[in-house]
Amino acid sequence: MTDSAAPAPFGHYSPAAITPDGAIWVSAQLPAGGVSPDSPVAEQTQQALSNILSIVESSGGRIESIAKVNLYLTDIADWEAVDAVFGEVFGAHRPARAVLQVGGLHHGFRVAADAVAWRTHASAAERKGE
Repeated sequence: MTDSAAPAPFGHYSPAAITPDGAIWVSAQLPAGGVSPDSPVAEQTQQALSNILSIVESSGGRIESIAKVNLYLTDIADWEAVDAVFGEVFGAHRPARAVLQVGGLHHGFRVAADAVAWRTHASAAERKGE
């Protein structure tokens, strides 16, 4: 699975895997592609979630088809700011969620997120005939 709107993976993995039953498993997304590790945690959260949404949409899902999100924070004290952005992004949709404090994240970022969603339509590649 590739998506031109989300940053390319930093390693040997796919941004998402789609199972035969239509589940979209999105790999952990750093807030790469628009913010730096020194950016405020709210901006980092917005970018990480934007990366997830881009991957879900290009894989044939939409925001309402996201069933679960895991958030990884280097400082649990950032929870309130992260939760506020999460609410802005998801609005009335409330996927299941876990928030975990971790010892550190790649490239010095303060937040990362992964997700599970369901396909609701053909992927971008399928629509292009790829």
